[in-house]
Amino acid sequence: MGDIIYTDIQIDTSAIVGKIENLIDDKLMLQIQNLLAKMCDPYVPMDEGHLAQTINVTPEYVAYVQEYAHYVYTGEIYGPNFMIVQPDGSIKWRSPALGPGSKYPTGRQMEYNLEKHPKATKEWDKAMMMEKGDEFIAQVKELMLRRAKELYG
Repeated sequence: MGDIIYTDIQIDTSAIVGKIENLIDDKLMLQIQNLLAKMCDPYVPMDEGHLAQTINVTPEYVAYVQEYAHYVYTGEIYGPNFMIVQPDGSIKWRSPALGPGSKYPTGRQMEYNLEKHPKATKEWDKAMMMEKGDEFIAQVKELMLRRAKELYG
C-alpha cells in the first residue's frame, strides 16, 4: 500500500463566495423567474387565458394576480356554487363572494379544461418540477454560466 500524503493548501473562500454572490443579482433572478413562468405555463389551467396571461414576474417571485388564482392553484372547489348557462349553451360554475366568510371548501377537486393546456393541473409549479425539474435546473445553470462569463470573462 502506498504512502499517505497530507497537504496544507490555504484557499481564500471569501473571494470565491464573493464572486458567486455577485452572480446572483436582480438581472439573473429575473431571468430565472421568467424561465420558471415560461416552463410552468403549460401546467397552468387555461379556460379563457386570464390566469396565465396576468402574471407579475419580479426578481423575487412569479405571481398570478387574478383574484381566483389561489383557488385554481389549490384545486379545491369552494362554495356555494351557482350554475351559469352561457349563450352558447355551455355551463360555467361560479362561486361569488357573498360577504366575508361566505365561501367554504367543499372537499371536491376542480376538473380543469385540458383543451388548450393538456398538462393543466393544480400546484402547477410542483407538477412542472416533477416532470421537467432537471431541465429547469440545467437551464438555470446555463444562465449562471452566462452571467459568470459576463462578469469574469
